[in-house]
Amino acid sequence: MKLKPLGIPRPVIILTVGAFIQSTGHSLMWPLNSLFMHNILNRTLTEAGTLLALQSAVTLLGQVLSGHLADRYGARKILLLGLISAVLSIGAIAVNPVWKVYAPAFIFFGLAQAFIFVPLYSLLNVVWPEGGRRSFNLLYVSNNAGVAIGTAIGGMVAQISFQLIFSLNTLTFFIFLILVFTGISVPRTGLANAAPKQRTKGIAKDPSFKVLMPLACGIFLVWVAYVQLVTILPVVMDQLGFSLFSYSILWSLNGIFIVTLQPFLTWLIQIWAHSFKRQFYLGSLLMSLGFGILLCKLPYPSYMLAMLVITLGEMLVLPAVPAAAAQISPQGKSGTYQGIVSGATSGGRMMGPLLGGIIFDFGGGLSVWILSIAFLGISLISFSRYGKASQYFLLQQNPTSVNT
Repeated sequence: MKLKPLGIPRPVIILTVGAFIQSTGHSLMWPLNSLFMHNILNRTLTEAGTLLALQSAVTLLGQVLSGHLADRYGARKILLLGLISAVLSIGAIAVNPVWKVYAPAFIFFGLAQAFIFVPLYSLLNVVWPEGGRRSFNLLYVSNNAGVAIGTAIGGMVAQISFQLIFSLNTLTFFIFLILVFTGISVPRTGLANAAPKQRTKGIAKDPSFKVLMPLACGIFLVWVAYVQLVTILPVVMDQLGFSLFSYSILWSLNGIFIVTLQPFLTWLIQIWAHSFKRQFYLGSLLMSLGFGILLCKLPYPSYMLAMLVITLGEMLVLPAVPAAAAQISPQGKSGTYQGIVSGATSGGRMMGPLLGGIIFDFGGGLSVWILSIAFLGISLISFSRYGKASQYFLLQQNPTSVNT
């Protein structure tokens, strides 16, 4: 069943709405985790940072594992397992918000997240295979809309009670769980439906593996640069005399831009950036330009302009990566391919703060922006290799294929 006149299958609508709900709830919590650990649980920032790093590492490993399991047992089953795990882990913190419960539950929640989003991408491809970039962009926009709302009201809810934040977050994951359990029904897909030879063949022997690797490398490099907006930019702006509110406004604008500029993005893709390769090129160039604006240390409006330009680049690159991975994934390996590009994303989000912190300590904020531009420049090389390999692979599969 498709919802007219949108032409979007009902399962995609359910998944998108559920993702928006859980994103709103999760965004109440994630910006305040360090504050909760330091001010409420009386832990040092070193302890808080260590726990966050451990969660990121578990999430990265979980993304690769969950992709394989989604192929093996079906994306819907693994998604439900992830949602149940999220409800149990965050629910445990809501019931008893003490360190000995929080620390293991927080790490377990990192694994639960991996078992949610990788199967979710795979499931989107199952229920709407012809959707292409559009389905992943719907999920991207809904997630960011949830982030904008959740982060906007999270501070107000925290003033009432941190326990209320964890309770509301648990509720949103539970609602998503009910939506998937009652509203999504798909035939079992995965390795069991693939040909016997395909089931036994390792991923490195796939013809599309040479396309997947530069794609994963490219998104890794993009995230190393992009995450500096979260880790280094607030410190730089504070040193320049800008308030924390001025910084938070930039992220509110990021969410607003992502939602309101969708018509412009659709027009841009239709007239020029109609292939994934061009979307990656233009997106990386725009993000580089945004970091170049930050280099200039101009008045506050320049930071708003930089966020606009970087957001446009983000809108071109981030939703296109899972769509590109879905395009080249062999039958029965969609989850594995999504797990690899998601793992590359997490790897960039882990390495970025480390590299940015080291460069900042030795060279200051300007050095970090130069580093970011350099990584984005290298990503162009990686995306160029992806484009050539993808074009060759798709022509081999279908001589009329041009969307690379």
